[in-house]
Amino acid sequence: MHLNLIFFMAAWMKFFFIGDDKCKRCAGKSKAELFAGEVKALHDHLAKNNRTLWIWGDRLIDGKTTGLGMWEASYDNTYLAIDMIPKDVVICDWHYERADKIAPYFAIKGFKVITCPWRDPSTAVSQVNDMANFRKESTPEMRERFLGVMETTWFRTDSFLKGYYESLQNQTPISNTPWDCFRAMSDRINKLD
Repeated sequence: MHLNLIFFMAAWMKFFFIGDDKCKRCAGKSKAELFAGEVKALHDHLAKNNRTLWIWGDRLIDGKTTGLGMWEASYDNTYLAIDMIPKDVVICDWHYERADKIAPYFAIKGFKVITCPWRDPSTAVSQVNDMANFRKESTPEMRERFLGVMETTWFRTDSFLKGYYESLQNQTPISNTPWDCFRAMSDRINKLD
């Protein structure tokens, strides 16, 4: 568990330093091209085994234009890679504090997109409503690109499940936890049908 988390964090953090001026291999190179190259290498490796690459969308969003912070968007021009990566990559568009309407941007660019809440139940409900509306109000070509909503969690699986089942048993009021977010998201999805 800990090694996987360390690997994930190291891999994720490298994109904050991609194209660093002190790097002998990539100094002075386009950060967007470097990022796109990494994505394409992973994509191609998975495609050999009929697998689909899913990535976080934050490095493909222009932070200066959108006003999203440095964690949710790019301030180093990696966002330009959006026009350089294969269109069959699935974008996981995470927004944890607000239901930012970025999913249509990815869909317009030709990608399938999944919106990802974390711990805020009201944000998750808004994201479910948005995805339902995006699908309902889109052309057939665009409609199929809005795949839905997926809960993310930064807890260990056993901790998440424990919190989820305890909150169901104790009928605790919904609060800002990943399990309550998941419960609110699921309840809203079930009401759509």
